[in-house]
Amino acid sequence: MSLAHRCGHVITFGGEEEFAGPITNGGEVVSTAVQTARRTGSAGAIGRAMTVLNCLGRRAAPTSLAEISRRTGLPKSTVHRLLGTLEGQGAVRRAGAGYVLGEAIRRLSDGVETAHRDALRHLLMPHIAELYEATRLPTSLAVLDGHSVVRLVTLYPRTPGGPVPHGTGRVPADRTALGRLLLAYRPEPAALEPELVSIRRAGIAFLGREPAGGLAEMAVPVAAWPDREVAAIGLTGRSGELARTGVERLLRRTALEARLTLRRHRAVLP
Repeated sequence: MSLAHRCGHVITFGGEEEFAGPITNGGEVVSTAVQTARRTGSAGAIGRAMTVLNCLGRRAAPTSLAEISRRTGLPKSTVHRLLGTLEGQGAVRRAGAGYVLGEAIRRLSDGVETAHRDALRHLLMPHIAELYEATRLPTSLAVLDGHSVVRLVTLYPRTPGGPVPHGTGRVPADRTALGRLLLAYRPEPAALEPELVSIRRAGIAFLGREPAGGLAEMAVPVAAWPDREVAAIGLTGRSGELARTGVERLLRRTALEARLTLRRHRAVLP
């Protein structure tokens, strides 16, 4: 090995080695061990910062430094240092005695969420339309946003006196079968209420908002891949209409076909 290769470093371009000279710090040659430590240290710091951001992103309420440390497994001193850096960049902010994601992250997240929801709507609209044509019942595609459910699309008959879905757009999740189902599939099943545990086990949610014969809902999850429920499909109608033979089977079949579609197009999903 030449002296140049012992003292310098080699950069590869398309398989060709090019000698680039020694890496120095103020004229002093920096050892390979130090170079490696610096590279891995930077990568490690980024990884730890992402771990903290992911922890905050999973929780709607402010999270204390101690709780972040417990959930991430990072020392409190490390979490304190990372939070200070992230706060300075607008990535997190203080909220009472805890921390939440800052506006810088939320602006990025909003753009990603919009693109993600547009992709879901585009990919699954044919399945929603087919289910509506088969049942002639109000049919919705929805996602969870914090403690609210957002209907991305709803198809329903424009007939006087016909059943109308419980609003469109954003509504509290616990008021709809769609929302309760998506709450049941959050990534922290141990913290679920008994009712949500039952929904998760059954893979379907029912909600009757009025006495027998009144409006009711049922919803099933759509998974892009195993253990990743990203949306829900639901039907709204009179209690007797939802109880008709074959309606639940059609809903479950539509969700299965929607899952297959999403898995064929995983590149468009985060």
